[in-house]
Amino acid sequence: MNNLQQYDRLAAQWWDEASPFKDLLLLNAPRFSFFGDFITDWHGKTVLDLGCGGGFASEEMTRRGASVVGVDPAGELLAVAKSHAEKAGFTIDYRQGSGEAIPAADASFDVVVCVDVLEHVADLDKVLLEVNRVLKPGGLFLYDTINRTAFSFLWMILALEWVAGRIPRGTHDWRMFIKPEEIREKLLRSGFQHLDHGGISIRSLHLEKFSLIPRFRISKSNFSGVYVGAARKP
Repeated sequence: MNNLQQYDRLAAQWWDEASPFKDLLLLNAPRFSFFGDFITDWHGKTVLDLGCGGGFASEEMTRRGASVVGVDPAGELLAVAKSHAEKAGFTIDYRQGSGEAIPAADASFDVVVCVDVLEHVADLDKVLLEVNRVLKPGGLFLYDTINRTAFSFLWMILALEWVAGRIPRGTHDWRMFIKPEEIREKLLRSGFQHLDHGGISIRSLHLEKFSLIPRFRISKSNFSGVYVGAARKP
């Protein structure tokens, strides 16, 4: 399954301490550690957060000084994102739309960030072409996705969805996971220069309020699960 309707159904829980999407917030630290190799200063950058959800990455980039547009197809989630940003005192331009038809003009952004999205989209090739369209020449595409491996099936689907329930059942379809060599090829065909990849792996687990909370790190050798990447529009 690849049940995207649950993002609207569970929208009100997005920022809760016990949110089923809390691990996405925990992934911000390793993601932005990797992204920091390509952007040392976010101030003044115009950034698209594609598939922004309830605003985890949008608020992180705004906090770092970027001017952020967040796009997502889930209307209920966008309402949550807007409300949370207002309460936090952030100005973020949230728009409803999809990766296949981004509501923005050509060459609008210095950076497009797309996390926890590519393994869900209906037409990955079209999304990458759209990302290329809205990026300025020389702009960066920073993303993460999930490798299609035996480990990712056992961990993401069986362990996290079906056994532990840390992720709502039906969130992922293993067949839509993307191998690193596949996305490199698609990026090249879409007009990008591939720059680098890094795996995200669990560094340690600590107990917090009777729940095991993972701490993540970037790995240059372990790409069996979630991995991050960077590409540039020439």
